[in-house]
Amino acid sequence: MEFMQNQNIKRVRCLLSESQLSRYANLLDTYRQTFGVDHVCWTPIEDFHFATPEVLIHQILPFLATANQKNDKVVVHCSGGIGRTGHVLAAWLVAGRGLSNKAAIDAVKQTGRNPYEAVIAAPFKGRNPWKVTAELNLLLDESNRWRGNKNL
Repeated sequence: MEFMQNQNIKRVRCLLSESQLSRYANLLDTYRQTFGVDHVCWTPIEDFHFATPEVLIHQILPFLATANQKNDKVVVHCSGGIGRTGHVLAAWLVAGRGLSNKAAIDAVKQTGRNPYEAVIAAPFKGRNPWKVTAELNLLLDESNRWRGNKNL
């Protein structure tokens, strides 16, 4: 918490699943005490999966847009900080900054995160990687539509 405060972080978007969150002692309560109830948002996403379009459009992007409007720095995190965080950051770059899907993915990958992590893991999870890629593209397209409707 001290590190985040020293970096002037004002908001936290937690993507940990319920099972992962249970590994920590009252993490969400600690976040809320540190940053304030309205500055912490928990949207559980299972590892190697994406947010649903509904969750992305109605919860994640509005939270990030509010932070952006107030010039508040946000930490977006999951367990490893790679896939779930990666696809949320890519969605924000499309929605909040107007990047193309490819440019957003490339920018996020340059930070060491990988929006394609769920695609890479798909065969090991019994899922079709082409369908998982289509899910990511749909999310980013939805982010672009959200941008067009929100006047960020």
